[in-house]
Amino acid sequence: MKQTCCAYVATEDTGQPVGFFCYSVDTENNTGFLKFIIVDKEKRQKGYGKEMLNLALQYAFHITGAGLVQLNVFAKNAAAKRCYEKIGFVENHFEKNVFEFKDELWSRYNLVISK
Repeated sequence: MKQTCCAYVATEDTGQPVGFFCYSVDTENNTGFLKFIIVDKEKRQKGYGKEMLNLALQYAFHITGAGLVQLNVFAKNAAAKRCYEKIGFVENHFEKNVFEFKDELWSRYNLVISK
C-alpha cells in the first residue's frame, strides 16, 4: 500500500488561518482519507468548513485520482457529522468504544463519499 500524506491550512483572503486538515491517499487502491479536520471555533457556522471540505474533495478526486474518500468522526461530534453528511458523505460503518480519552471510551463513525 503506497500512501502519501499532506497537511493543509485553510485561510481567509487576508491570510488568516481558519482551518486545518490532513489528507492521505492510498494510490494502489485509489482511496483518500481525510483526518484531523479542524475549524477555528470563532469561524464555525460561517461556511468555512464546508468550503474547506469541498476544495479538499476536488483535490482528492481530480488531482490525486481518488475514487472514494473516507473519514472518521466521533459519535459525540454530531455537528461535524451533520456537516459531512450535508456535503454527501454517508455512513460506512460504526465502531463502538474504539478510542480512550480521559477515562472515557469514544465511538466513531466511518463516513465515505464517492467521486
